[in-house]
Amino acid sequence: MTWFAWRQHRGQALWAALTVAALCALMLRVGLHASHTLAPFRAAGCIGRGQDPSELHGSGCAGLEGFGPDFNYAIPLFELGVPLVVAVIGALVGAPLVAREFEQRTHLAAWTQSVPRRRWYTAKVLTAAAVLALTGLIAGLANDRLQRPLTEGGLTSSRWPWFFSVGLAPVGEILLSFALAVAAGAWLRRTLPAVGIALVGFLVLLLCTGRAVQTLTPTSHTTGPRPSVPRDGWIIHGNSSYHPASQFWPLQVTFLITLLVLATGLLAFGWRATRTHGA
Repeated sequence: MTWFAWRQHRGQALWAALTVAALCALMLRVGLHASHTLAPFRAAGCIGRGQDPSELHGSGCAGLEGFGPDFNYAIPLFELGVPLVVAVIGALVGAPLVAREFEQRTHLAAWTQSVPRRRWYTAKVLTAAAVLALTGLIAGLANDRLQRPLTEGGLTSSRWPWFFSVGLAPVGEILLSFALAVAAGAWLRRTLPAVGIALVGFLVLLLCTGRAVQTLTPTSHTTGPRPSVPRDGWIIHGNSSYHPASQFWPLQVTFLITLLVLATGLLAFGWRATRTHGA
């Protein structure tokens, strides 16, 4: 059954892989360009001194001031674009998984064979989810490599602003969008409305879970008469509550687990529609 599911949806897996490959190639090109641009400043010891013009002027590092304007486009393109791209991929793969069977009336044949309906649903979902998880992981790791020279050059203060677009985050995001689309397609029996609902639901759940992980997990607090958050900290409330750099990966894992739990619940909800809907 797994092999059948793979053959049935390998076209979707191929275009998803090609889309992410093109995105990763673009990330690699920008990252190499940024790293090459920083090379002479790195050799001159300019990196880490800060990008305050008063500090750079007359020190032989003044050219570093132009790094930010040259690479500002990377913020909307990759920091914001990666979660959006993986969400669209997940929705487009998940929506027709069950809905197309209803639209083409092929469920009448698929659900009357010797393969139980539960096994049919599980095989299709797990096969697609495995491919999508790998796709999200590749995109997250590639974007993590990209943000390093951009942060090093002072484009952002730390990698915290990239939290939802690097590392493990895209894995959970693509699976959440996929699960939303599967569930919506199973209940609505229509592919296009399921895609729309999945994307809207994804944005709402991403904002809610992201905010919950950021604010409900333990934080550190600054002390002293003039408290200030470390440069590599994730500010939560004003200038006193923050997540230190050491919490980056624990929070990534927390965020991933939260999204996986939501995705599992949504897939179970989709199974309920598949189980109860007849011809």
